[in-house]
Order: sequence, then structure tokens, then C-alpha cells
Amino acid sequence: MSTGSRATSRGGPGSRHVHPMVLPAVATSGLALLTLGAEPHLLSFGVIALGPCLAAVSGSPAAVFSIGVYATSLVVVVSTYQGLWGTWDQILRVAVTIAATVISIVIARHRRLLESNSAAAVKDQVMLAAVLEASSDAVYTATTEGTITTWNRGAEEIYGYTRAQAIGSSIQMLAPPDDGTALLAMFAEAAEGRRSEQIEVVRLNRDGGLFDVAVMLAPVRDTAGNVTAVAFIEHDVSARKRAGAKERAALERTQTAQRLESLGQLAGGIAHDFNNLLAIILNYSQFAAEQIPTDSEARDDLARVLRAAERARRLTHQLLVFARSERTEPAIIDLNDVVIEANDLFSRTLGGHIQLVTRTAEQPTTIIADRSSIDQVLFNLVINARDAMPDGGVLVMEVDHVEMAPDEVGYAPPPLSGRYIRLTVNDTGTGMSPEVVNRVFEPFFTTKAKHEGTGLGLATVYGIVTDAGGSIRIASEPHVGTTFSVVFPAAEVTGLPADVVADRPAGHGNGERVLVVDDDETVRELMVRILDRNGYKPVPAAHPEAALTLADEPFDLLLTDVLMPQMSGPELAERFKARQPDIPVLFVSGYTDGNAGVRRATGGILLHKPFTTESLLGSVQDALTGTGVPSR
Repeated sequence: MSTGSRATSRGGPGSRHVHPMVLPAVATSGLALLTLGAEPHLLSFGVIALGPCLAAVSGSPAAVFSIGVYATSLVVVVSTYQGLWGTWDQILRVAVTIAATVISIVIARHRRLLESNSAAAVKDQVMLAAVLEASSDAVYTATTEGTITTWNRGAEEIYGYTRAQAIGSSIQMLAPPDDGTALLAMFAEAAEGRRSEQIEVVRLNRDGGLFDVAVMLAPVRDTAGNVTAVAFIEHDVSARKRAGAKERAALERTQTAQRLESLGQLAGGIAHDFNNLLAIILNYSQFAAEQIPTDSEARDDLARVLRAAERARRLTHQLLVFARSERTEPAIIDLNDVVIEANDLFSRTLGGHIQLVTRTAEQPTTIIADRSSIDQVLFNLVINARDAMPDGGVLVMEVDHVEMAPDEVGYAPPPLSGRYIRLTVNDTGTGMSPEVVNRVFEPFFTTKAKHEGTGLGLATVYGIVTDAGGSIRIASEPHVGTTFSVVFPAAEVTGLPADVVADRPAGHGNGERVLVVDDDETVRELMVRILDRNGYKPVPAAHPEAALTLADEPFDLLLTDVLMPQMSGPELAERFKARQPDIPVLFVSGYTDGNAGVRRATGGILLHKPFTTESLLGSVQDALTGTGVPSR
């Protein structure tokens, strides 16, 4: 036996495969001996032809052909030995053997083809099983009754059940309690032989967590076409949906930021005209009040108009600060006054279901900060407290003095040690979890429903507080309430720098000639009237070109609006200084630093509209004496 005819069998290391020609050859030889001893004319000679038939079982056409040649040779030898050489009996015996060989070759070839197809099918099944096992998707099957029969590694990772735990269990364990009907409906369609479309559904893992999958169900049929099982193919799309949610949130934040930017641009655009109107209302109301007896009711009415105009001025300033379009104006303010004024406002607007309690300190509570910004801090904190008490409760605003230690816990940023003024806003509302507390100062983070909050309120509060050198702390407990504690460095009333003093006495002129340039006739006449009443000699100019025609006349001060149709104030100042290099310049503008969009001339100072008589005269005095802060 050749080397190729021997190989280790699957039965074990010691067993060997038998070559497919050996057994048919031995059998054919035995049949030839059996025929050799029989009568020549008996049909027993035909048993030799069984040799090729036996070889056909091996499935090897080559082996069948070899055995056929061998059997034919034996037929010739045996029939010749029996004295049948050249007879029809011998020819018939040879023909039968050859025919049996040909038929056996056809059978062997067909058998080999079947075996080859079967081996390929088995190989494909093994490959498919390996692919499904390696897949990160959950692939499993269940009987038509809903019992899980197979479970791949992807299903183990997604659901948390091992193969041993899942197989034999019901598919119902994978569905949320309120989603069983949908799962059964999909399963019933597949069990009836209909392949489902891919849809996204919610699934339940071993730990009770819910997650989203894209699932498709398909019937599994046997060779007769009958549905014997249902296959599930599920892909976890939770990460994709989270990424999509983050992308949508980022888009919403971008859109919100764009809306806020548009708000700032709009606010800056209307500021000039609106501040002009406020300047007119403030100053002409003051003019009228000066001409009315102190005991007149009309004087009281004008006083109310002045207070309303001042409130409108602060409101405009606050809007621009919020839109980051205007610089803040630090001044000495008393938090007691802020809380008292806020109490008057909130007592009328919070509603009867909320009890408002206000407590102030006995001693002055002065700090250095922008008044409008501090109003905004208190407003945002109170509104948040109100929203946290939809069913009513108690809201407390309190101001007191505190000494801060260097190791004070909970404040952000950590304050330095020293004396502080503390503003506390406490509510008995829904409270917040620690996770929410850790994120409340993040821009755009909000727990309110969509379109009910931008998530900028507390972020703005944090920015204002830190800009003022303060710190903030939150103490909150769900279903109990929330306390915001804001501390600002205490300020002494005496010895303050000039740039933080809110109001100062205005000086009077000594006949100084002031060229007043403003394209708004009413504002121009207002400034001329104030200057004329206070010892100056104002000369009005309706536009920059008219002002330049007077450039050769001696003036002590150029007072000009910043933005005018034909020429900007800074350009006018530069051209005017070419004629009178030493003339001081005072710019007046209703625009903010960021929205004016013009370059200010070197050496000029800036007065924001709306101005009062005192602020205008003070700025004129600063410009004439050179004590003002130059614009940059």
C-alpha cells in the first residue's frame, strides 16, 4: 500500500484510512475465485461485475475505473480457463462487466459531487456561525412559541445574559413591561413567515436598564419551507442616539448663542436713539421741575417721571450688559437698598401663593459693583426660586455682614479671608440633586422644559459675581429647598477712588466757548441749554461739516456725538485738531463700546447717553481740566 493510501483516521491517532480500491479489489478477486469453481454456463460469472459496483461506494471515479479494468481482466482469464475463449458467452461476460463499470463510474461521480456540496455547505455553516459569534450585534433565535434556542456573544455583551442563562428562557424577558405587546406583534408576524422591516425599539438588559436597538426579525424555515424558528438581529443604537442628542443640543446652543448675539446687535442698534430720548426726558423733566413750586402736585408728578426715566436708563444699561455689549460701571452701592427696592417689585409680581420675607442689615452694606448687574443677580435668583415653588412656599431675601475664613467650604471661587457683605436667597421649593447642583453654573444647562429657559441665568449670575470679586455657594436638597449665598467684599464709603463714585458735584463754567455738534436737534439744544445755564458759551453745529466751517474760531472744547451720518465724531475731532491741536474733545454717545464701530480720537473722553445735567457738566469739567479718563 502506498503512502498516499494510508492516513490517520478521525477515530484516533492509531487508526488508519483504508484506500478505496483495496476492499473492492479483494472482493472482486474473491468473486473471481468463486466463479472459477462454478460451471462455465452458470450465471454465477456475473458476480465479478459487482466489483465496480462495490468501488462506486467510495465515490472515486478513478477507483471504480481501476476496479472495472481489473474485473474485466479477471472475466477474460476465468472464461478462457473455462474454455469459453472467443465464444459469445465470454463476450457477453466482458460486456456486462464493462457496462457495470461505466454505471458505477457515473454513480461514483454523482456521489462525490453530493459529498462535495455537503462539505461546502457544512463549511459555510461553520463560517457563518463563526461570523455571527464574532458579531457585536445581538443575533439569536427562538422557537415559534418564544423560547430562545441560540444566543451569540454579541447578545451576551448587549443584554448581559450568558448563553446558558438565555437559552431556554422566554423572549419576554428582553422587553420592557410596557412594550410586550409590540414585541409579540413583531414576533407573530415573523412566526407566520413574514420578514419584518428594521425598526428601533426599546429593550431591557439584565440589570434592568433600558436601551435602544435597531431590530429586524426573520423567519427560519426547514427544507420543506415550514417556519421552525424566528431569528432576531439587533444593533445597539443607544450611543448613536446619544451622539445625535448631543449634536442637537450643540446646535440648539449655537442657535441660542446666535440669538443672543442678535439681541446684542439689536440692543446696540436701538441704544443710540433710545438713549437720546431718555436724555431728553430726564433733563427737560428736571428743567420743568425747577420752575414749579416745591409744594405743587405737578412737581411730584415730574419727580415720578424722573424716577421712571432713571429706571428706564438702568434697564437699558442692564440689557446691554447682559448682551455683553456695554462695559459695567462700578460704583458704591448698598445691598440693603437693592433688596428693599427689589422687595417693592417682587411683592407685586411673585403672586399670592409665595410669601416674600425681606431682612436687611442694621449697618450699611456697601460694596463696589455695577448696580444694574447686581439687580440682575438678585432678579435671576428670585425668579429661579419662584419657579421652584409652583405650589407656593416661602422666599427669603436677606443681607448681612460675614467674616470669611480662608478655609471657607463650598464657595466658588474660594474667597479670601476678610469682611464681606452676604446676599442670601432661600426658597422652600423642589430643591436640586447633587448632580444638578454641580452643573447649574454651566452655560445653557437648564432643568426647565424646552422654550422655558435658556440655561444662561445662573451662568450670568456667576459671571457677574466673580467680576465683582465675589463668590457664590449653593445648598440644596430635593423636596426641601435651595439657598444661594453670594458674598461681596465690603467697601468703605470714605477714601474711594474717583472712578467708582456714582455722583459728584458738577462744576460751573467761566465763559468757556464749547462747540456742540450733534445731528439730533433736540439733544443738541438740550446740551446747549445745560451749558448756557451753567456759565459756558455753547455754539451749536447741526453736523460735522458745519462744525468744520468754524474750525478757525477759538474754542475751549469740542463736544461731539460719536456717530453721525456724514462724518463720525472721531474723524471730525482729528480734522478739527489739525486746525487747533490743543483743543480737548468730549465724545457723547448712545452706543456702547462694542457697537459704536468707530475709532475715538486720541485724548478725548467719553460720556454715555442718557446723561444728566450733573454728569454732562462733570464730564465737561474733566475734559477742560484734563482730569478725565481718555477714551481708547
